[in-house]
Amino acid sequence: MNRRMTWILVGLAALLAAYVWYSGQPRGNAAAGTETPSVPTPIPGSGPLFNTTAEQIAGVWIVDMAANRSLALSKDAQGNWQVTSPDERPADQTQAQSFASQFANVFVSTVITKSADLTPFGVLSPTYALGVKLVDGSNVRVSIGDKAPTGSGYYVLRDGESNAVVVSTSAIDGLVALLKAPPYAAPTATPTPTVALTALAPTVATTRTPAPTDAYEAATPSPVPTQPASATP
Repeated sequence: MNRRMTWILVGLAALLAAYVWYSGQPRGNAAAGTETPSVPTPIPGSGPLFNTTAEQIAGVWIVDMAANRSLALSKDAQGNWQVTSPDERPADQTQAQSFASQFANVFVSTVITKSADLTPFGVLSPTYALGVKLVDGSNVRVSIGDKAPTGSGYYVLRDGESNAVVVSTSAIDGLVALLKAPPYAAPTATPTPTVALTALAPTVATTRTPAPTDAYEAATPSPVPTQPASATP
């Protein structure tokens, strides 16, 4: 190894040592209490949006604010799902329970912290509102605002909270799509009455045809008897 390369390596080692020493030292402004606050950054991974399980959900609802339409499902006293909006009809039990599971499995990807003004997120004038009713009678409502700049999620605000969160676009779009497909139960077909049919051989009335008459009756009238001629005297 030549001398020039040796000095280069020594210099790099000295720079690295100086950087390590400097990075470990406290900042002068921080010690004086004048450290400039950092820009708030999103905190990922905050768990389920509704913080519940499918088994705890007794009702779900979705409202499209712009189109003024809604979908709501609720369990009755027997634990059967019913569609209560847009009209009251029995629900397909399998589909309704699947929808409840969709609500329970929506997760927050990001929490926006230290944001005093929620107006830019669109959650104060939401496009959609979603909610679940739990078996204990409580309700959890969320407002769906604008899409994030990347388009990968929606800004969402849970009732009672001051921080907006981000939920994936596919999760929200999946819930909103339920508005177009209420899980109505298929109508029960009315059974057609069955009539017992007995195969009967048709009864044919046998009519005896009279035998032809061989006797020939002459149509000639009987001869009129002739008066004998009077004798001439």
